[in-house]
Amino acid sequence: MDEKKIRKLIEERLSGLDEKELKKIKKYLEEEKALRRERIEKLKELIEKGEYNVPPEKVAEKILQFLKKNR
Repeated sequence: MDEKKIRKLIEERLSGLDEKELKKIKKYLEEEKALRRERIEKLKELIEKGEYNVPPEKVAEKILQFLKKNR
């Protein structure tokens, strides 16, 4: 789904909400954005230190999922 379709769908869904509900959603999204930034910074630090390790089993599992999905 392209960005324009997503924006239109979101606008349609949000148009029926009152201001209080919209504020709750905005607060939630801001908190999620802050948490995401924190996680990214932690990952960057681990990568820079050479301490970030991905279990090979998880990599293989994701590759298999991708291949099955894109047959």
